[in-house]
Amino acid sequence: MIKIDRLKLKHCTLVCFLIVGLFGFKTACYGQIGFGLRVGGNISRASGNAFGANRMGYQLGGDLIFGLNSKMDIQVEPSYNLTRIRVNDNTASLSGGLSKGTRSLKYLNTPVYLKVNFTRKFSILGGLDLNMLLNDDAYKLNDGKPAFNSRTRIGYALGIDLGALYFRYRQFKKNNKIVDNWDAHIDQYQLGFKVRLF
Repeated sequence: MIKIDRLKLKHCTLVCFLIVGLFGFKTACYGQIGFGLRVGGNISRASGNAFGANRMGYQLGGDLIFGLNSKMDIQVEPSYNLTRIRVNDNTASLSGGLSKGTRSLKYLNTPVYLKVNFTRKFSILGGLDLNMLLNDDAYKLNDGKPAFNSRTRIGYALGIDLGALYFRYRQFKKNNKIVDNWDAHIDQYQLGFKVRLF
């Protein structure tokens, strides 16, 4: 059974309003609407004293493309994202610390990009990234409190589309509640394949 709390419901509602708003906005714009699918892998690393080496994960999702003109689009990329980070043993003995090991964090992330098309196959993108942790109850600190934040976070993302290939860099802050790591952030590099359906 899927457990949906109020924070997750608010995030999903915000994403729906954003998409509906962009559909309404498109009538005053260029009028082109597109949809695509994407899949790929990622490498993630969290900053801060509690974290260590890079770890690999994956993401899959879709593209909603709203054409502004022949050179610019707004692109929304709702995705399921498995982010894996390595926790070292620096905080393992502290009450607000976390034991050593790799943690798999499952996110729903929704970046909203301004996309500039230089050619039909080459574009650059930049924008905000809303992300929400889906398995916030999976990992606990030594004192029994949740180790990672469940509240919707806003980060930023940059990207390149090159034909069927895409590259993304994402960063989002305050992802955890581990002692001395309130300002820690996750850096993620994504590489994958995309296909536009219409």
